Amino acid sequence: MFGGKAMSTKIEYRREERGQTLLIFVLALTVLLGFTAMAIDVGLFFENRRHLQNTANAAALAGVAELPMNPGAAKTKAAQWAAKHGLSSSEIKTIDVRTTDYPNDTLYVEVEREFTWVFGRVLGKTVSAVPASAAAQVGSLSGTSNLMPWAMVLGDSACLGPTGNPLVDTNCSVKVGAGIGTTGWYGALDLDGNGGGSNEYQSNIYDGMADTVYCAEGETEPECQTSVVDALDGNKVGGTGHGIDQRLSAEPTPGCDKSGNGKDDFAEVFGVNSSGTPKYGVTCPASPRLIIVPIVTLNGSPVKTVTIKGWALAYLKSYSCVGGTSCSGGKGHWEVQVTIVDAIYSQSASFIGTFNPLSSISVRRLIE
Repeated sequence: MFGGKAMSTKIEYRREERGQTLLIFVLALTVLLGFTAMAIDVGLFFENRRHLQNTANAAALAGVAELPMNPGAAKTKAAQWAAKHGLSSSEIKTIDVRTTDYPNDTLYVEVEREFTWVFGRVLGKTVSAVPASAAAQVGSLSGTSNLMPWAMVLGDSACLGPTGNPLVDTNCSVKVGAGIGTTGWYGALDLDGNGGGSNEYQSNIYDGMADTVYCAEGETEPECQTSVVDALDGNKVGGTGHGIDQRLSAEPTPGCDKSGNGKDDFAEVFGVNSSGTPKYGVTCPASPRLIIVPIVTLNGSPVKTVTIKGWALAYLKSYSCVGGTSCSGGKGHWEVQVTIVDAIYSQSASFIGTFNPLSSISVRRLIE
Protein backbone atom coordinates (compact mmCIF):
# COMPACT_ATOMS: atom_id res chain seq x y z
CA MET A 1 0.00 0.00 0.00
CA PHE A 2 2.73 2.38 0.98
CA GLY A 3 4.74 1.39 -2.07
CA GLY A 4 1.79 2.01 -4.40
CA LYS A 5 1.19 5.46 -2.95
CA ALA A 6 4.84 6.41 -3.31
CA MET A 7 4.87 5.33 -6.95
CA SER A 8 1.71 7.32 -7.63
CA THR A 9 3.30 10.41 -6.07
CA LYS A 10 6.40 10.04 -8.30
CA ILE A 11 4.27 9.73 -11.44
CA GLU A 12 2.28 12.84 -10.53
CA TYR A 13 5.53 14.74 -9.80
CA ARG A 14 6.96 13.77 -13.18
CA ARG A 15 3.81 14.92 -14.89
CA GLU A 16 4.03 18.26 -13.11
CA GLU A 17 7.71 18.52 -14.07
CA ARG A 18 6.94 17.81 -17.74
CA GLY A 19 4.14 20.37 -17.63
CA GLN A 20 6.44 23.02 -16.16
CA THR A 21 9.13 22.27 -18.77
CA LEU A 22 6.59 22.59 -21.57
CA LEU A 23 5.36 25.92 -20.14
CA ILE A 24 8.92 27.27 -19.88
CA PHE A 25 9.64 26.11 -23.43
CA VAL A 26 6.53 27.83 -24.79
CA LEU A 27 7.37 31.06 -22.96
CA ALA A 28 10.99 30.97 -24.16
CA LEU A 29 9.89 30.22 -27.71
CA THR A 30 7.49 33.16 -27.60
CA VAL A 31 10.25 35.51 -26.45
CA LEU A 32 12.66 34.13 -29.05
CA LEU A 33 10.13 34.53 -31.85
CA GLY A 34 9.42 38.05 -30.62
CA PHE A 35 13.10 39.01 -30.73
CA THR A 36 13.47 37.39 -34.18
CA ALA A 37 10.45 39.27 -35.49
CA MET A 38 11.73 42.59 -34.16
CA ALA A 39 15.16 41.89 -35.61
CA ILE A 40 13.58 41.35 -39.02
CA ASP A 41 11.58 44.56 -38.68
CA VAL A 42 14.57 46.61 -37.54
CA GLY A 43 16.66 45.17 -40.38
CA LEU A 44 14.02 46.18 -42.90
CA PHE A 45 13.85 49.64 -41.32
CA PHE A 46 17.59 50.23 -41.69
CA GLU A 47 17.58 48.77 -45.20
CA ASN A 48 14.96 51.41 -46.10
CA ARG A 49 17.10 54.06 -44.41
CA ARG A 50 20.19 53.03 -46.39
CA HIS A 51 18.27 53.04 -49.68
CA LEU A 52 16.90 56.52 -48.98
CA GLN A 53 20.34 57.86 -48.04
CA ASN A 54 21.90 56.43 -51.19
CA THR A 55 19.10 57.96 -53.23
CA ALA A 56 19.52 61.37 -51.58
CA ASN A 57 23.30 61.23 -52.20
CA ALA A 58 22.85 60.26 -55.85
CA ALA A 59 20.18 62.90 -56.47
CA ALA A 60 22.30 65.65 -54.95
CA LEU A 61 25.38 64.65 -56.97
CA ALA A 62 23.34 64.39 -60.18
CA GLY A 63 21.72 67.78 -59.72
CA VAL A 64 24.81 69.69 -58.57
CA ALA A 65 26.42 68.94 -61.93
CA GLU A 66 24.24 71.76 -63.32
CA LEU A 67 25.47 74.30 -60.78
CA PRO A 68 26.24 77.09 -60.44
CA MET A 69 24.98 78.09 -63.88
CA ASN A 70 21.58 76.38 -64.04
CA PRO A 71 19.78 76.18 -60.64
CA GLY A 72 16.46 75.23 -62.22
CA ALA A 73 18.01 72.41 -64.20
CA ALA A 74 19.82 71.24 -61.06
CA LYS A 75 16.54 70.86 -59.17
CA THR A 76 14.88 69.09 -62.08
CA LYS A 77 17.73 66.62 -62.53
CA ALA A 78 17.81 65.83 -58.79
CA ALA A 79 14.04 65.19 -58.77
CA GLN A 80 14.30 62.97 -61.85
CA TRP A 81 17.12 60.99 -60.26
CA ALA A 82 15.11 60.47 -57.07
CA ALA A 83 12.07 59.34 -59.07
CA LYS A 84 14.28 56.96 -61.04
CA HIS A 85 15.17 55.31 -57.73
CA GLY A 86 11.57 54.76 -56.73
CA LEU A 87 10.63 57.88 -54.77
CA SER A 88 7.25 59.52 -55.34
CA SER A 89 6.87 63.30 -55.51
CA SER A 90 5.34 63.32 -52.02
CA GLU A 91 8.46 61.60 -50.64
CA ILE A 92 10.76 64.33 -52.01
CA LYS A 93 10.50 66.94 -49.27
CA THR A 94 13.11 69.53 -50.28
CA ILE A 95 15.39 70.26 -53.21
CA ASP A 96 17.11 73.55 -52.58
CA VAL A 97 19.97 75.45 -54.24
CA ARG A 98 22.21 77.07 -51.65
CA THR A 99 25.44 79.01 -51.40
CA THR A 100 28.45 77.61 -49.52
CA ASP A 101 31.57 79.22 -51.00
CA TYR A 102 30.34 80.48 -54.37
CA PRO A 103 26.83 81.65 -55.37
CA ASN A 104 24.60 78.66 -56.12
CA ASP A 105 27.37 76.10 -55.65
CA THR A 106 25.46 73.68 -53.38
CA LEU A 107 22.38 71.48 -53.83
CA TYR A 108 20.49 70.21 -50.77
CA VAL A 109 18.13 67.23 -51.07
CA GLU A 110 15.82 65.93 -48.35
CA VAL A 111 13.59 62.87 -48.73
CA GLU A 112 11.31 60.91 -46.41
CA ARG A 113 9.36 57.66 -46.65
CA GLU A 114 6.94 55.97 -44.27
CA PHE A 115 8.01 52.56 -43.02
CA THR A 116 5.24 50.15 -42.04
CA TRP A 117 6.15 47.85 -39.19
CA VAL A 118 5.11 44.23 -39.60
CA PHE A 119 5.93 42.52 -36.32
CA GLY A 120 6.43 45.70 -34.32
CA ARG A 121 2.68 46.18 -34.12
CA VAL A 122 2.58 43.98 -31.03
CA LEU A 123 4.67 46.67 -29.32
CA GLY A 124 2.45 49.47 -30.57
CA LYS A 125 4.58 50.42 -33.59
CA THR A 126 2.64 50.88 -36.81
CA VAL A 127 4.27 53.50 -39.04
CA SER A 128 7.55 55.42 -38.66
CA ALA A 129 9.03 58.20 -40.80
CA VAL A 130 12.41 57.38 -42.39
CA PRO A 131 14.25 60.60 -43.35
CA ALA A 132 17.47 61.14 -45.30
CA SER A 133 19.26 64.21 -46.59
CA ALA A 134 22.37 65.09 -48.58
CA ALA A 135 24.16 68.19 -49.79
CA ALA A 136 26.55 68.24 -52.74
CA GLN A 137 28.85 71.08 -53.75
CA VAL A 138 30.54 71.88 -57.03
CA GLY A 139 34.08 73.21 -56.79
CA SER A 140 37.37 73.56 -58.59
CA LEU A 141 40.78 72.14 -57.90
CA SER A 142 42.73 74.69 -55.89
CA GLY A 143 44.41 77.22 -58.12
CA THR A 144 43.90 78.07 -61.78
CA SER A 145 47.54 77.99 -62.90
CA ASN A 146 48.57 74.52 -61.85
CA LEU A 147 47.42 71.99 -64.49
CA MET A 148 50.48 70.35 -66.00
CA PRO A 149 50.72 68.66 -69.44
CA TRP A 150 52.07 65.47 -67.86
CA ALA A 151 50.42 62.31 -66.59
CA MET A 152 50.44 59.68 -63.87
CA VAL A 153 49.48 56.35 -65.41
CA LEU A 154 47.23 54.03 -63.40
CA GLY A 155 49.08 50.78 -62.83
CA ASP A 156 52.42 52.25 -63.91
CA SER A 157 53.28 54.99 -61.41
CA ALA A 158 55.32 54.75 -58.24
CA CYS A 159 53.06 57.41 -56.72
CA LEU A 160 49.91 55.27 -56.91
CA GLY A 161 48.96 52.01 -55.23
CA PRO A 162 47.37 49.01 -56.99
CA THR A 163 43.88 50.54 -56.61
CA GLY A 164 44.99 54.02 -57.58
CA ASN A 165 45.29 55.25 -54.01
CA PRO A 166 47.89 57.99 -53.50
CA LEU A 167 51.11 56.85 -51.82
CA VAL A 168 51.55 60.16 -50.03
CA ASP A 169 55.14 61.50 -49.79
CA THR A 170 56.31 59.19 -52.58
CA ASN A 171 58.45 60.56 -55.41
CA CYS A 172 57.79 59.52 -58.99
CA SER A 173 58.28 60.56 -62.61
CA VAL A 174 55.43 62.19 -64.53
CA LYS A 175 57.45 63.03 -67.63
CA VAL A 176 59.84 60.14 -68.19
CA GLY A 177 63.14 60.15 -69.99
CA ALA A 178 63.11 56.61 -71.34
CA GLY A 179 59.48 56.21 -72.36
CA ILE A 180 56.73 54.32 -70.53
CA GLY A 181 57.03 50.56 -70.81
CA THR A 182 56.84 49.37 -74.42
CA THR A 183 54.64 52.21 -75.63
CA GLY A 184 57.44 54.63 -76.38
CA TRP A 185 55.38 57.49 -74.93
CA TYR A 186 57.19 59.91 -72.63
CA GLY A 187 54.18 61.05 -70.57
CA ALA A 188 53.58 64.48 -72.15
CA LEU A 189 50.06 65.66 -72.99
CA ASP A 190 48.75 67.90 -75.75
CA LEU A 191 46.37 70.03 -73.69
CA ASP A 192 43.66 71.64 -75.86
CA GLY A 193 44.68 69.37 -78.77
CA ASN A 194 46.15 72.13 -80.88
CA GLY A 195 48.88 70.05 -82.42
CA GLY A 196 51.40 69.82 -79.61
CA GLY A 197 53.96 72.30 -80.77
CA SER A 198 56.93 72.79 -78.48
CA ASN A 199 56.01 76.43 -77.81
CA GLU A 200 52.47 75.51 -76.73
CA TYR A 201 53.74 72.70 -74.52
CA GLN A 202 56.27 75.02 -72.91
CA SER A 203 53.55 77.62 -72.33
CA ASN A 204 51.31 74.99 -70.68
CA ILE A 205 54.07 74.21 -68.19
CA TYR A 206 54.77 77.86 -67.50
CA ASP A 207 51.22 79.10 -66.86
CA GLY A 208 49.47 75.79 -66.10
CA MET A 209 46.43 76.87 -68.08
CA ALA A 210 44.21 75.10 -70.59
CA ASP A 211 41.35 76.51 -72.64
CA THR A 212 39.56 73.16 -72.52
CA VAL A 213 37.65 72.28 -69.33
CA TYR A 214 38.63 68.71 -68.47
CA CYS A 215 36.94 66.35 -66.02
CA ALA A 216 37.53 62.80 -64.86
CA GLU A 217 35.71 60.07 -66.74
CA GLY A 218 32.17 59.67 -65.42
CA GLU A 219 31.83 63.22 -64.16
CA THR A 220 28.97 65.19 -65.73
CA GLU A 221 29.61 68.84 -64.95
CA PRO A 222 27.92 70.96 -67.63
CA GLU A 223 31.13 72.93 -68.16
CA CYS A 224 33.14 69.76 -68.80
CA GLN A 225 34.16 69.36 -72.40
CA THR A 226 36.07 66.08 -72.41
CA SER A 227 37.90 63.44 -70.38
CA VAL A 228 40.14 62.41 -73.27
CA VAL A 229 43.46 64.12 -73.97
CA ASP A 230 45.78 63.72 -76.93
CA ALA A 231 49.17 62.24 -76.12
CA LEU A 232 52.11 64.35 -77.17
CA ASP A 233 54.67 62.65 -79.41
CA GLY A 234 58.36 63.01 -78.76
CA ASN A 235 60.33 64.00 -75.70
CA LYS A 236 60.13 67.81 -76.03
CA VAL A 237 63.55 68.30 -74.48
CA GLY A 238 63.69 72.05 -74.97
CA GLY A 239 60.05 72.68 -74.07
CA THR A 240 60.30 70.76 -70.80
CA GLY A 241 63.46 72.40 -69.50
CA HIS A 242 62.58 75.92 -70.59
CA GLY A 243 58.98 75.63 -69.37
CA ILE A 244 59.99 74.49 -65.87
CA ASP A 245 62.71 77.14 -65.65
CA GLN A 246 60.20 79.83 -66.56
CA ARG A 247 57.66 78.49 -64.08
CA LEU A 248 60.11 78.31 -61.20
CA SER A 249 61.47 81.76 -61.92
CA ALA A 250 58.46 83.04 -59.94
CA GLU A 251 59.84 81.68 -56.68
CA PRO A 252 60.39 82.38 -53.91
CA THR A 253 56.69 83.08 -53.49
CA PRO A 254 56.06 86.08 -51.21
CA GLY A 255 55.18 84.88 -47.73
CA CYS A 256 56.13 81.26 -48.42
CA ASP A 257 59.91 81.15 -48.27
CA LYS A 258 60.26 80.89 -44.49
CA SER A 259 63.76 79.41 -44.68
CA GLY A 260 65.08 82.22 -46.86
CA ASN A 261 66.78 79.82 -49.28
CA GLY A 262 65.09 81.37 -52.33
CA LYS A 263 62.97 78.29 -52.95
CA ASP A 264 59.46 77.15 -51.95
CA ASP A 265 60.30 73.99 -50.00
CA PHE A 266 57.77 71.17 -49.64
CA ALA A 267 57.08 72.02 -45.99
CA GLU A 268 56.45 75.65 -47.00
CA VAL A 269 53.92 74.75 -49.71
CA PHE A 270 52.11 72.00 -47.77
CA GLY A 271 51.44 71.94 -44.04
CA VAL A 272 50.65 68.90 -41.91
CA ASN A 273 46.94 68.63 -41.20
CA SER A 274 46.38 68.62 -37.44
CA SER A 275 43.31 66.40 -37.79
CA GLY A 276 45.40 63.75 -39.55
CA THR A 277 43.14 63.24 -42.58
CA PRO A 278 44.14 64.17 -45.20
CA LYS A 279 47.80 64.26 -44.21
CA TYR A 280 48.53 67.67 -45.75
CA GLY A 281 46.79 70.94 -46.50
CA VAL A 282 47.88 73.62 -48.96
CA THR A 283 49.59 76.48 -47.14
CA CYS A 284 51.08 78.31 -50.13
CA PRO A 285 48.55 78.05 -53.00
CA ALA A 286 50.42 80.60 -55.13
CA SER A 287 53.62 78.55 -55.28
CA PRO A 288 54.67 77.44 -58.78
CA ARG A 289 55.73 74.12 -57.25
CA LEU A 290 52.11 73.25 -56.43
CA ILE A 291 50.86 71.35 -59.47
CA ILE A 292 47.92 69.20 -60.54
CA VAL A 293 48.66 66.17 -62.71
CA PRO A 294 45.99 64.10 -64.53
CA ILE A 295 45.78 60.44 -63.52
CA VAL A 296 45.16 58.54 -66.75
CA THR A 297 44.74 55.23 -68.50
CA LEU A 298 46.26 54.62 -71.94
CA ASN A 299 44.06 54.16 -74.98
CA GLY A 300 46.00 51.64 -77.01
CA SER A 301 49.59 51.30 -78.16
CA PRO A 302 51.19 53.31 -79.59
CA VAL A 303 49.62 55.87 -77.30
CA LYS A 304 47.63 58.48 -79.20
CA THR A 305 45.14 59.48 -76.50
CA VAL A 306 44.64 58.94 -72.77
CA THR A 307 41.54 59.02 -70.59
CA ILE A 308 41.53 61.07 -67.39
CA LYS A 309 40.45 58.99 -64.40
CA GLY A 310 41.33 61.49 -61.67
CA TRP A 311 43.73 64.16 -60.50
CA ALA A 312 46.86 64.19 -58.37
CA LEU A 313 48.00 67.08 -56.24
CA ALA A 314 51.78 67.12 -56.22
CA TYR A 315 54.91 69.09 -55.45
CA LEU A 316 57.18 69.83 -58.41
CA LYS A 317 60.38 68.44 -56.96
CA SER A 318 62.95 68.52 -59.74
CA TYR A 319 63.85 67.60 -63.27
CA SER A 320 67.00 65.90 -64.48
CA CYS A 321 68.66 64.83 -67.68
CA VAL A 322 68.55 61.11 -68.48
CA GLY A 323 71.02 59.73 -71.03
CA GLY A 324 73.05 62.89 -71.29
CA THR A 325 74.99 65.46 -69.30
CA SER A 326 72.85 68.55 -69.71
CA CYS A 327 70.36 67.48 -72.41
CA SER A 328 72.08 69.73 -74.89
CA GLY A 329 73.26 69.00 -78.39
CA GLY A 330 70.46 66.49 -78.94
CA LYS A 331 71.70 64.16 -76.21
CA GLY A 332 69.57 63.03 -73.29
CA HIS A 333 65.96 63.54 -72.19
CA TRP A 334 64.42 65.51 -69.34
CA GLU A 335 62.67 63.49 -66.63
CA VAL A 336 60.33 65.35 -64.24
CA GLN A 337 60.09 64.23 -60.62
CA VAL A 338 57.19 65.09 -58.30
CA THR A 339 56.12 64.24 -54.75
CA ILE A 340 52.48 63.17 -54.52
CA VAL A 341 50.35 64.78 -51.82
CA ASP A 342 46.80 63.64 -52.58
CA ALA A 343 44.54 62.27 -55.31
CA ILE A 344 40.89 62.56 -56.22
CA TYR A 345 38.75 60.47 -58.55
CA SER A 346 35.17 61.65 -58.01
CA GLN A 347 34.74 62.55 -54.40
CA SER A 348 36.24 64.88 -51.88
CA ALA A 349 39.93 65.58 -51.42
CA SER A 350 41.80 68.25 -49.56
CA PHE A 351 42.66 70.24 -52.66
CA ILE A 352 39.12 70.92 -53.86
CA GLY A 353 38.51 74.63 -53.56
CA THR A 354 35.77 77.15 -54.24
CA PHE A 355 34.20 76.95 -57.69
CA ASN A 356 36.19 79.07 -60.11
CA PRO A 357 34.66 79.76 -63.55
CA LEU A 358 38.17 80.30 -64.94
CA SER A 359 39.47 76.93 -63.78
CA SER A 360 40.18 74.22 -66.33
CA ILE A 361 38.97 71.53 -63.90
CA SER A 362 35.71 71.24 -61.98
CA VAL A 363 34.68 68.55 -59.49
CA ARG A 364 31.69 67.74 -57.29
CA ARG A 365 31.54 66.27 -53.81
CA LEU A 366 29.16 65.42 -51.00
CA ILE A 367 29.53 67.80 -48.06
CA GLU A 368 26.64 66.50 -45.95
